Amino acid sequence: MRKRDGMRFSVYPQNEDAARACFDEHGFRPLRVEGETNGLVTLVFPALPAKELHALVMAAPVHLSAKVGVVVGDRAPFSPANPNGS
Repeated sequence: MRKRDGMRFSVYPQNEDAARACFDEHGFRPLRVEGETNGLVTLVFPALPAKELHALVMAAPVHLSAKVGVVVGDRAPFSPANPNGS
């Protein structure tokens, strides 16, 4: 089984260099870059310990993001903490 990715950050192609520069400035480099069928570019970062993951998230140039989703554990993005919705 492949180890899970830590964070995926999608941008429009014209914003890829600027996004990479923001992450580089904070010492983070993607493991790989994936092209999506919808034309977006996704920077894929490694799984990190909580403290480092927090720093990676804080370094993310949200203003360049093409989409925003938060995934915690095995739940789908934007899912409620309680599966019953409460």
